[in-house]
Amino acid sequence: MSSKVRYGQYCPLAMSAEFLCNRWTVLIFRELLFGSSAFNDICRGVPRMSRTLLSNRLKELVEIGLITHQKKHVGGSAEYLLTDAGKALETVVFSMAQWGQEWLNIEPSVEDVDVDLLMWDIRRNTKPLAELPSPFIVHFFLTDVPDNKSEHWLVYEDGEVDLCHVDQDFASDVIIEVAVKKLTKVWMGWEDFEAAKKNGSLKLKGPKKYTDIALSWLGQSSVAHIKKQARELRV
Repeated sequence: MSSKVRYGQYCPLAMSAEFLCNRWTVLIFRELLFGSSAFNDICRGVPRMSRTLLSNRLKELVEIGLITHQKKHVGGSAEYLLTDAGKALETVVFSMAQWGQEWLNIEPSVEDVDVDLLMWDIRRNTKPLAELPSPFIVHFFLTDVPDNKSEHWLVYEDGEVDLCHVDQDFASDVIIEVAVKKLTKVWMGWEDFEAAKKNGSLKLKGPKKYTDIALSWLGQSSVAHIKKQARELRV
C-alpha cells in the first residue's frame, strides 16, 4: 500500500497503526460502523475528504480484508460492508471517540464546524417517535453561517429520517433557530439543551406538544452522555 507508513516493528500496535493511523481511515470506519454502506453516504460523513481519496482508501481497506465491496442485487448499486475483522474495530473506534469526549478541550473543534457533517450526524442519531405525525418536518435555520449552509430540513416519515438541504415547499412542524456553534455544543452534550431553550440561544417555534419533547425526538450525539473531565487536555 503506497499510503502505508512502515514502522518496521513486530509489535501488534505498530502493525495496526500502519493502516489505522492513515488520515481519514478511522473516520471511514466510524461511518461504516454507524451503518453507511453506499459510497455517497460514506462521503457525506467525511465531507472534507476528496471523493478520489475516499475511493482509493476504500480500495485499500478491501485489499486488506477489513471491508468487502459487492452488489446489493443484479443491476443494483454496490455497497461496502465490514468483514468480521472490520466489525472487531468497533470497540477501538468508539473508545477513541469516548476518550476524546472525556478529555479533549472542545473549543478548537467549534471554531470551524463542518455544517454538513453536523447535520448528517444529527440525521443518523435522531429519534423518529411514534407520537409524531408522518411526515414530521423540522426546519433548521443556522444564524451564523453563509446562506447556502444556513437552512436544512429533517423529514421524519414512516419510521425513517431524511435530510434535505433544499426547500421543497415543506410545511414545517417545528422551526429551530440557532447558531451552529451553539447547536454543536448542545448536540454533543457540552451544554444543556433545556438551558439553551430557556435562555433563548436555541429557539424552537411550533406546537407546544412537539417543542416540549424536542430533546426526545432530536436526540443527541452517541457520546453526549460522557461527562467532561474537570481538567481537559489542550490540543
